[in-house]
Formats: sequence, C-alpha cells, structure tokens
Amino acid sequence: MAQSQSVSLKPIIEIRSTLNSLFVGREVEIATLLTSLASGEPLILVGEPGTAKTAMVEALSKLVNARYFYYLLTRFTEPDELLGPVDINALREGKYSRITKNRLPEAEIVFLDEIFKASSAVRNILLDIILNKRILNGAEYIKLPMLTLYTASNEVSTDAEDKAFYDRLTIRVFVRYVEESLWDELLVKGVTLPQTMTQLRPAADANYVRALQSATIQRAIKLANNSEYRNKYIEALSLLKQRGLEVSDRRKIKVLYVASAISIVYGEDVPSLDSLADALRYTTVHAEDDLKKVEEVVLQARLSTANEQMQKLLTLIAELKNQLENIKQLGDKATMNDVKALKAIAKRALDELKATPPSPRLSRYVGELKSLVNEAINYIKQIQVT
Repeated sequence: MAQSQSVSLKPIIEIRSTLNSLFVGREVEIATLLTSLASGEPLILVGEPGTAKTAMVEALSKLVNARYFYYLLTRFTEPDELLGPVDINALREGKYSRITKNRLPEAEIVFLDEIFKASSAVRNILLDIILNKRILNGAEYIKLPMLTLYTASNEVSTDAEDKAFYDRLTIRVFVRYVEESLWDELLVKGVTLPQTMTQLRPAADANYVRALQSATIQRAIKLANNSEYRNKYIEALSLLKQRGLEVSDRRKIKVLYVASAISIVYGEDVPSLDSLADALRYTTVHAEDDLKKVEEVVLQARLSTANEQMQKLLTLIAELKNQLENIKQLGDKATMNDVKALKAIAKRALDELKATPPSPRLSRYVGELKSLVNEAINYIKQIQVT
C-alpha cells in the first residue's frame, strides 16, 4: 500500500471502498467527499432531492470517529442555533460568551443542509468560519477544531449576495439521479441501506484526518515546485480562460491542494495528471453546464488517461449487455450468427480488459465488464451443451 508522508492510506481507501459498496453509482461524489476531508476544503453537493446527498455524508460521519454536527438551514435559522446560546450567567458578570456544547464550534465534521436558504446573518458568520475556521466568542476569536465543512443545496443561488459565499466553497459537485442501467442494483442495495448504516463502524479518527491534511499540504508544496506539472496546469488554466472559465487567484492555488488530496484518496504515491484533471472538474465549474468545457480542456491538454479508457469500457459494457439481452430474448430462435456476434464482443471485451491499466478510477467499470464477459461465456457454454 502506498504511503504519504508516513501516513498510511489504508484507512481512507477502506472508507472509500465501504461507501462505494453502499451507494450505487456515486463514485465521483464519494471521491469528492473524501477529497474534502483530506484537504480540509469545503464542499457543496448540488442536486435534486432524493439523490443521497445527506445519506452519503451521514455514512461518512459514521466511518470517521470525529464529532459530527448536522443542521438543516431555513431562512428563519438564527446564529444561536449553530453557534450555541448566549451564556446568561457569564452575561450577568459582564462577559459575552456562548454555550457551544454539541454545536458547530465544537464539531470536527460539519454538514449544513440547504445552505442557500440560510439568512444573511448566518451566511456572514459562515464566511469567517469557512475562510479562517474561527468564530468570535465574546471579545476573542476561538479557533475551531473543524476538519471540513460539507454543504448541500437543490440548486446554485443566483443572488448577488451569495457570490462571495459560493466562491468560498472550493469543491463543487453536481449530483444527478442514478442512471437507468444501475436501477436494478440501486433497488437491491437501497432497501437494506438503513439497516447497513446502523452497523457501520469507524475506520479512522480525527487525528488520522489531521495527519492526512498535513500530507496533502506537503504534496501541494511539491506540486507547486514541480515545473513540469506546474506548466501543464498553467496550460489548462489558459485553455479554461479561452472558454470563458476564469479562475480566481485564490482558487488557482486551491486546485493544487485538491489535486493533492485526490491523489491520496486514490492511493497514488504522487499526484498524477488524472488527479489534476479531477481537481479541475471539481473546482473550476460554477454551474453544471461548465463541466463540458472542463472536459474539453482535459482532453486538449492531455491530462486524463482514465477518461479515454473509461469510454472504451462503457462502450463494450453497452454492446455486451445489448447482445446478451437480444440473444436471451430470441431463446431457441437464436442463430449461429447471434452466438458468433456474442463471442466476438466477449473476445473484444477480454482483450480490452487485458489492455486496461490498473486504476481505482476504472475499477467499477472493469468489474462490471468482467461480470458481463463471464455471463456471456457461461451462456455460450450453456447453448453449446443443449
């Protein structure tokens, strides 16, 4: 197993594997949740209700032994609900302070749902919390133990007053409903999810996460001093600018932290160009429509090796599924040509699997294609026997 600044990557990889086994078709969302954890950079999940946004964060909070704080925000939410009520006894003595027990100031993992429904007063307080991880408690600032902040919303706010707040949310993920090909698996796993969630046990603790975040910083420093990597990154930034995606100076620096954290999540010894490509996907978009522009830049700058291979695997998965369904529907009416066509696709799939380099980004697609190839081989044997 790869090591990062003497920190074992085994726990975070175990957490990623567990979450992927629970949530169908959510590899990207899970990778970004863990990237936020490993970097300390705040994340926003944007998507329709019923896309498992809250469930994924809740599951993660059970896999990390750290103090967790969740709050569903509304326009009526008061700062006291998040930060704790004013200490009346202290106030009588002329001191202004809050009782922060079981509130955000004492939490290590924070999740604020429906973030854009919060009042201006709440969002103004959150700006300093996000940027500096501190709150003003009475006459002095208190440093927060917060490891990371997760937020969620059904849509991105278009209000001008939210622009600064949205810019502070470094990692942005747009969550869609699970694609149709995964509905069967979704139903099977979905009905047991509530019970499975109660059985989750921590695989890491807060101190481990802090060590990961230190390792992320060290990786980012090395990246910034790697001229070859830096030049590739600057090329990508220029291409993004040409497409109208201007990246703020602050965000340009944050991308290196995110790329470093992603490399840790995927168990890389050093950040790959694939990790840089992922970081651009998760940090440089303002709206979901921007993803297409980022993908164009990733291809033009030749940053991702996984994308092209993923498309090949997905094409073969679709072809093999279609041919299997077709020949099963035909039953006794299937001809030798139908069987030959199935054999031909299965052979191409086997050849592609052999040519596919090991990559955690591709593991799901490799596994699905292997399963389909085995199904096709068994079906062909069955036909030949009968």
